[in-house]
Amino acid sequence: MHRVVRHPTGEIDTDVMAALADGEAELCLLVSAAGVVSSYPLTTAHAVTIGRSRGCDLVIDHPSVSRQHAEITASPLAIRDLDSRNGTRLRGQRVTAATATPLEVGDALQLGDVVVLVQRMAAPRGQGRPWHGELLDGRVAEECARSARSGLPFTFARVHVDPGADAAAVTAAVEGALRTTDLFACAAPGQLQVLLIDTPAAAAGPVLERVAGRLTALGLTPRWAAAAWPRDGTTAEQLTAHAWTRLRAAGGAMDRVRALIEQIADSALSVLIRGETGVGKELCAEMLHRQSGRARRPFVRLNCAALNEPLLESELFGHERGAFTGAAVAKPGLIETADGGTLFLDEVGDLPRPLQAKLLRVLEDRVVQRVGAVEGRTVDVRFVAATNRSLEADMAAGRFRRDLYFRLGGVTIELPPLRERLDELDGLVAAFVARAAERARRPAPPVTAEAMAQLRAHRWPGNVRELRNTIERAMLLCGDGALDVEHLALTELDSQITAPLPDRPLRDDRGDRGGVATEPRARSSRATVPALAGDDTLRGEVARLEAARIQDALDACAGNQTRAARMLGISRNTLQARLDAYGIPRPRKKAPGEAG
Repeated sequence: MHRVVRHPTGEIDTDVMAALADGEAELCLLVSAAGVVSSYPLTTAHAVTIGRSRGCDLVIDHPSVSRQHAEITASPLAIRDLDSRNGTRLRGQRVTAATATPLEVGDALQLGDVVVLVQRMAAPRGQGRPWHGELLDGRVAEECARSARSGLPFTFARVHVDPGADAAAVTAAVEGALRTTDLFACAAPGQLQVLLIDTPAAAAGPVLERVAGRLTALGLTPRWAAAAWPRDGTTAEQLTAHAWTRLRAAGGAMDRVRALIEQIADSALSVLIRGETGVGKELCAEMLHRQSGRARRPFVRLNCAALNEPLLESELFGHERGAFTGAAVAKPGLIETADGGTLFLDEVGDLPRPLQAKLLRVLEDRVVQRVGAVEGRTVDVRFVAATNRSLEADMAAGRFRRDLYFRLGGVTIELPPLRERLDELDGLVAAFVARAAERARRPAPPVTAEAMAQLRAHRWPGNVRELRNTIERAMLLCGDGALDVEHLALTELDSQITAPLPDRPLRDDRGDRGGVATEPRARSSRATVPALAGDDTLRGEVARLEAARIQDALDACAGNQTRAARMLGISRNTLQARLDAYGIPRPRKKAPGEAG
């Protein structure tokens, strides 16, 4: 199966070359602009306009290209300049606006500083203009990668009609409403996926309304929902899940979060993102960066809980040569590295008190001073911080500076936990199943109604991260059949932890922080769960194995909970929540030389 796709590296797949040799190819334009190579099909007889304007059929967002630069016809193959500022050149000669100049396959056109090649590219076997659903899924992922490099937006949409509608009539109506560069696929009876390349959300609306109008003329009642990069997500999974969710239930909690992000993206205010572990705080920060004027500058991440104070200070502020033992060369800190862009401070509530004062100084003066330096350096950085702690409680206990809290929280974004936005569950499950199936190189299995019911009933203490891990584990267990309840392995441990806790956006330090991915290992009887001691089901077995593994990690780390959590691949707060749930006493760290 072949793909007609954008190739960010400029390489052509060997399948494409084979199809070219067989003559199974379609005419297209390869556009090389700013180091990114893109392909556009030429399948219509009418003239295809090329330019920087969003109203053109082929949009090239490059300063050397005029708003209306040129037009090309496929039959006959020819080009005409549209009185562009920088002109159009073919074989070294300038193309005029008066007459159409014939083209040949293999010709190279120069539109300002952009090169356009006329080529034949392989089309999917057995497919017309409607793409195969799997091919379009891959194209969305490639568009995300391309947009991350170029900054150009695009829009993915779902359009649903009556499943019993005539497929040929629907296909003809959609094809007639879309532009030359747009792509669509039939995902299921009555369900269409549409990819609007180089199209921001504002320009996507009229195109999709035109599609809906054509379908309405057939006596159908179409519904559509769109997800724009980067406003609604920066990965194919996020975009497809968002479009599916909006189609099923518009105006949800996350829609309000996305609207707030869009509203504050271009401001210089610092942003504080609050929410439980696993709700997507880092993704939220990345979306904020992508939609801002800093999108082409660095997005730098730092987990404030991952390093001890001396290392954290060096990483954050940098150091001069000889500032301390081992500082053989000068090193800029992450604040300097993020100059012109965004610095994301994850787990900011774990920032040591002395470093809070230094960070406050940077926020106020926009000057950073390396460790061992005499003078500071001016920086232009937007600070985005995230926490799952109650900073109000930390301020009352003297662990967090009140003035830093107000400087970081110029705007506060509250991300609701997954259990409060279950309207997104269907879309997220579909996206995670599709991604896991693609990695496993096999078709995506159906999810039974019983499995979906159990997923909706679960409280998801680990939020979206736990859901993703659950689906990936279930995909391994279900084999070639449907994904069912028995493959989910949702333990009663989760409900034991979350049941006594109130449904609020934030929890204190002893609240649960996420799930633990279990692995098969030898049975251990040193740690048991009283409530599950007689439970011989898969859930009970998983819980007993998990408790035994936690005890093993604590023994290996001499009771050091931070090191044990790192060994298990979870946070220290999650480990403490598991200790409480299993009734395992919290160990005291042994002093050097103390007997075991």
